[in-house]
Amino acid sequence: MLHCPNRDGLLKTYAAEGIHNLPVKYARCPNCRGYWLSSFAANFLKDVSIESESSAQHHSDTSGLMLLCPDCKIPLVLTHGDNIPNGVTAYRCPNNHGYFFPAGELAKFKTAQNAKLSYHKLWNIPLPSVASVLLAALAIVMIGSITAITLSIQKKQTTVSQAQELLVSHQAFSPASGTIFIAATTSVPATVTVTIPSTKPAPILMESQDRTVHTTTVTTLPPGIYEYVFTISVNGKSTQTDRFSFTITR
Repeated sequence: MLHCPNRDGLLKTYAAEGIHNLPVKYARCPNCRGYWLSSFAANFLKDVSIESESSAQHHSDTSGLMLLCPDCKIPLVLTHGDNIPNGVTAYRCPNNHGYFFPAGELAKFKTAQNAKLSYHKLWNIPLPSVASVLLAALAIVMIGSITAITLSIQKKQTTVSQAQELLVSHQAFSPASGTIFIAATTSVPATVTVTIPSTKPAPILMESQDRTVHTTTVTTLPPGIYEYVFTISVNGKSTQTDRFSFTITR
C-alpha cells in the first residue's frame, strides 16, 4: 500500500482509459487530492479538471515540506525544465518511481502541454525537441484535441501469426510536424521493438507500462508513407508481426 507524499494517508489507485484508448494507472490522495503517477500516466490521463483549493478536504502547503516517494521513501525533488511550465508545481522521485502533482497542478500541466503542441501543429513548426513536452525519459507526447493522422492497417485474411495474437492493438499518429508516435498493447507482458525499414533500419526498443503498453516517438521524419513492424519477445522467444503503415503529411 502506498502512502501519500504529503503523509495525509494512503493513496487510492485507479485504472482508466486514457487518450487514444491507452490503459492508464495512477494513484490519488483522497485528502489532499494530489496525484502520484508515472510520466506515461501524466501524459495520457484525460478528463482532469482544475480544482480549487477548497475542493480538497485538506490541501497541504507543500512549500517547506519534505515530500517522500511512496515507493522508495526518499525525498522528492521539485522538478523544472522546458517540459514543466512556469506556474506548475510538480515533484519527481530521483529514482524515477514517479511524479507527484499537488491538487490542481496536473490539470494545469496538461492544459499547458496541449497548448504547446497545438501551437506547433497549427503553425507547422517542428518541436525544438521531444524532451520539451515530455516528462522523464519516456518518448511519448500528449495529443489532446490534435487530430491523429491517417493510419493504414494492413491485415492478412489468413490465420494470424503468433505475434498478431500477442498484439492486442496498435496506433500511430503525429502530434507535431515530422514526429510520429507509435503505441502497441500486448496481451501478455513482453518486450517490444519497432522497426521502420525505410528510415530507421535498426530496431527501436519501446518504453513500456507494466510491460503490456509499449510506446515510442520518432522525430525528424519528412512527409511520406512509412511501413513499420513490431517484434514481440516473450520468455526469450521473438516473433514478428505483419507490416503496417502510417502517413505523415505537412
